[in-house]
Amino acid sequence: MKLRGTVREETHPSKNTMVVEFEGDKKKQHFEVKCSFNPHQHKFRKWDVIDMWIKWESEIFEDPKTGEKSYFTHLICDRAVEFHSIHDKK
Repeated sequence: MKLRGTVREETHPSKNTMVVEFEGDKKKQHFEVKCSFNPHQHKFRKWDVIDMWIKWESEIFEDPKTGEKSYFTHLICDRAVEFHSIHDKK
């Protein structure tokens, strides 16, 4: 699924994640997106607007004592391109 979002926290050279706010989200929530690439090396910075191709991955944990399950959904990005930037990226 192609989504557009704004990077809301600086990217780091040692992390393959970025925190984004998706366009059209009325609650203006911030989401951590796991990337198959390093966003910092792609020169994505805070306030950049980027188009991302997102897929979901589910992780299930089961408590060994109670047997209760917890479900976590991860946002995975394999491809992203800059839509707009306020930074000079020469």
